[in-house]
Amino acid sequence: MFAVPIWAHTYMTNVSIEGEKLEEGKCIVPPWSNENFPEKDVTSKNMLCRSESPQLNGGTFCDVNAGSKFVMHFHESGPTDRAISDSHKGPCLAYMAKAESNGDGNVWFKIYEDGYDASSDTWCVDTLIKNDGALEVTIPADISPGKYLLRGEIIALHEADRVYGEDKDAGAEFFPSCAMINVVGTGTANPGQYAIPGIYDKNDPGIFFNLWDGDTNYIIPGPAIYTPGTAPAGSVNTTKVGTGPVVSSPVVAPSLPVNSNSGGKSKACLSKRHKKCSSSSSSRKKKRSRSKKHQRT
Repeated sequence: MFAVPIWAHTYMTNVSIEGEKLEEGKCIVPPWSNENFPEKDVTSKNMLCRSESPQLNGGTFCDVNAGSKFVMHFHESGPTDRAISDSHKGPCLAYMAKAESNGDGNVWFKIYEDGYDASSDTWCVDTLIKNDGALEVTIPADISPGKYLLRGEIIALHEADRVYGEDKDAGAEFFPSCAMINVVGTGTANPGQYAIPGIYDKNDPGIFFNLWDGDTNYIIPGPAIYTPGTAPAGSVNTTKVGTGPVVSSPVVAPSLPVNSNSGGKSKACLSKRHKKCSSSSSSRKKKRSRSKKHQRT
């Protein structure tokens, strides 16, 4: 019997610089052989770029001006022409690290995040689909020039109502992909301070989250976004990598809606949500059934 291909997933296919969309694969770390497959283990080295190559910085780097816009294009492979299945709702994030590090160690910093906008009932994935897979970020204006890995990430939450490992399908699905850019500018900041893997824990409230229970207070996982001007010039911050939940601050995205990501729930309520906020086993079964119903393959 032949395996059924999975078309609901996504990876970075192209990048755009100053409005010009480059050819497929240019300035992108090659994905692993089945580019549609997600990573689910937050402790895996595959969380870096989902690449089979141990050398992430050996390809072509594209020049990008510090402070400019940079667009990553995400699409499924296969016969479809969509960015990702609309059932795979969740946040979008972006990180950068000096390429000379090959992504290893406390070298990453977050430059972008977008989660859930309760006022319009819109997830970043919804906006990504509306924008035909385009995810626009701003390169920090003050970072030192040179070669960087720029890691774009989509997190799908349709199976995140169970912790990874609870069953064969349980856990959030991660779709990281990396671009290779050469930042041109006169900045001096070197803000890298987090390790990947290491920025997430499988029990973080933004990763262990029931998409189907009506909860509108979603906390984007990972560290806070780097704010230009907050890293000492010419130095590298080696803050110890945190474990467990990290609450991110609200962010104004370059082309996506502004979201309030601070949650607004008490710690007690967050604790209940970690237990799926279910009062009975029948409630859990009902939610799981709904999750299966909405999953597309």
